[in-house]
Amino acid sequence: MIRLRFLGAGVYDHYIPSVVDSVISRSEFYTAYTPYQAEISQGELQAIFEFQTLISEITGMDIANSSMYDGATALSEAALLSHRNTKKSKIVVSKAVHPESRLVIKTYAKGQHLDVVEVPAAGGVTDLKALAEAVDDETASVIVQYPNFYGQIEPLKEIEAISHSGKKTMFIVSSNPLALGLLTPPGAFGADIVVGDCQPLGISASFGGPHCGYFATTKKLMRKVPEIRRRNRG
Repeated sequence: MIRLRFLGAGVYDHYIPSVVDSVISRSEFYTAYTPYQAEISQGELQAIFEFQTLISEITGMDIANSSMYDGATALSEAALLSHRNTKKSKIVVSKAVHPESRLVIKTYAKGQHLDVVEVPAAGGVTDLKALAEAVDDETASVIVQYPNFYGQIEPLKEIEAISHSGKKTMFIVSSNPLALGLLTPPGAFGADIVVGDCQPLGISASFGGPHCGYFATTKKLMRKVPEIRRRNRG
C-alpha cells in the first residue's frame, strides 16, 4: 500500500536514482576541501560550475550563484537585494508564498527597517486586483511563488506586468526547481530574480533542513548577488 505523507509543507522524500550517489561519490568531485583555491585538480569547482549552469538553464536566468543556505533565506536575500538596488523599502509578498518563507522575510526586513506588505490569495492564487493596489512607486519588489504554497500555478505574465508598473520595482519568483522541468521558466516572464530550495532535486529531508537554496538573476545584477552561504564545518 502506498502512503502519501504531506508533513513538511514543501519538504518531502523524493526518489533518488542510485546513479546519483554513484556519481557524487567519485573522487574527482571530492578532491578539494574548499573551493577557494583555483587549482585545476579541485573537482569541487567543476561540480559548482555544473550546478550554476543547471540553475541558469531551468530558471531562464543569466547567472546563478553557487548556492544559499536554503530556499527561505535565498528569498529573503532577494528581497534585500531589491531594497539595495532600488533604494526603496516596501516589499510586497503574496500570501500564497510559503508561510515560513514569509516569516523569514519579515525577520530579515526588521533589521533593515523594511515594510513587508502581504497581498491575499483568491481562488488559490495571488489576488491580482489587491496586488495592483499594493504596488506603487515606493515598492522595491513583488514576491510570488511558482507553483505556490497551494500547488497552484501563478499567472506570472500578469503579475510581471503589475510588478514592473511600479518605478524600478523588481519581480521576484520563488520556484520549485523540479517543477521547472515542466513549467515555463520565470525568466521567460521577465523575472528579475528567481530563487528556491534544492531539496526537491534529491536532497534528503534531514528532519526539515537546512538544505540548499539557489539564487539566479540577470547579468545586470551580477555584482549584487549575495555570496554563497556555507555551513560551519567545524
